Amino acid sequence: MTGQRTPDPKVSFELPEGTYRSPLEEGYQPAWRDATLLDCSLVLEGGAMRGQFTAGVLDYLMDEGALPRRAVGVSAGALNGFNYRAGMRGRTIHLNTRYCTNWRYFSMRSYALTGSAFNAKFVFEKIPQKLEPFDYDGFAASPLELITVSSDLVSGEADYFNLKDARTELDYLRASSSMPLLSRIVEVDNKKLLDGGICDSVPLDYAISQGARKHIVVLTQHDGYSKPDYKLMPLVRRVYKDYPYFIERFEHRSYEYNRSYRRVKRMKDAGEIFVLMPPSPVQVESMEHDPKKLYHLYLLGYEQARRNWKALQMYLDA
Repeated sequence: MTGQRTPDPKVSFELPEGTYRSPLEEGYQPAWRDATLLDCSLVLEGGAMRGQFTAGVLDYLMDEGALPRRAVGVSAGALNGFNYRAGMRGRTIHLNTRYCTNWRYFSMRSYALTGSAFNAKFVFEKIPQKLEPFDYDGFAASPLELITVSSDLVSGEADYFNLKDARTELDYLRASSSMPLLSRIVEVDNKKLLDGGICDSVPLDYAISQGARKHIVVLTQHDGYSKPDYKLMPLVRRVYKDYPYFIERFEHRSYEYNRSYRRVKRMKDAGEIFVLMPPSPVQVESMEHDPKKLYHLYLLGYEQARRNWKALQMYLDA
């Protein structure tokens, strides 16, 4: 039986047919079903809507039947990893192009009404449970391990969580993608969490610590990018005044971020890791509402993965 989806009347842009298949459609099966499990880890940077680059990369890997043993995702990287573990090819770009103009998906109106720019109930409940069914069984049975990265406000340290249950543990995914100042603090298991990018934007060290032989890193900024100091630090200090260690990490984030990018480049040049990143500056806003721009960035990620596929295979086989 073919699943029927109610179109969003505000969206005139449609993905090419075949980009995404619903788990309700006849013959559907998760992409990991016939995939080759690779002895490597996958490190997925965040970046809000820049994550469409990552979505393209992951869809290409699914098309090639490639599945690392572990994915470590931050913010939008965790959201991408969530769909990747379930084997739902095309789901990330499908949702973002379909709902990016819907105020309930993300908007300042949502922030004014709910306290979060990304409406948690709409994004994590109504969409996967009613509008765009999520393959919960496929997620649970997947051989891929998904680690979500959040920032612990009390300790000022990164929180790494092995997400196994897509229903009962979803707060960790929500926390990882909850942007400071634009989201409510997520309280789970006696922890207070927000976007993992503040404490570990590129969680390569964690991936290495888990013992994988090889590491694939997907970045969402171009080579040579340098993150500037955050202009709203006075507001951060006021809003999070009860969490001095979190403020400290926020104050030093640009330094740590740029340092991590330099390290990734050195390790890439030395052949120690394999890196996929945009070839030029990304022209997509954090809260992008143009579906065509999002799809273009997705295609860019897919093409970068395709062009580097043989080189990636050589790296993994070495």
